[in-house]
Amino acid sequence: MSSLSVTISAFGLWQMILGTKSRRVEVSGATLRDLIEALNEISLGRLKKEVLGADGNLDSKYKIFLNGKASDTLSTPLSDGDDVVLFSVVDGG
Repeated sequence: MSSLSVTISAFGLWQMILGTKSRRVEVSGATLRDLIEALNEISLGRLKKEVLGADGNLDSKYKIFLNGKASDTLSTPLSDGDDVVLFSVVDGG
């Protein structure tokens, strides 16, 4: 399995869970799902419990932007050097 490095910028709950606003992450694999797995390890298992729904897909309260474009699926491929923004949708009033 290939390994690549991406830069993440985390906002809202993502930032709280990961304990950082920005960092380089080594990913074993080549999809956003592989990135979620790597970030889950960094968060000691907390991330997946919070951001994934029962179906294993990203909960609608969370968004991922890859190189400036919203991604609707965790099967989206990653490339070495990609910029990933992790964003929590604000709800309530």
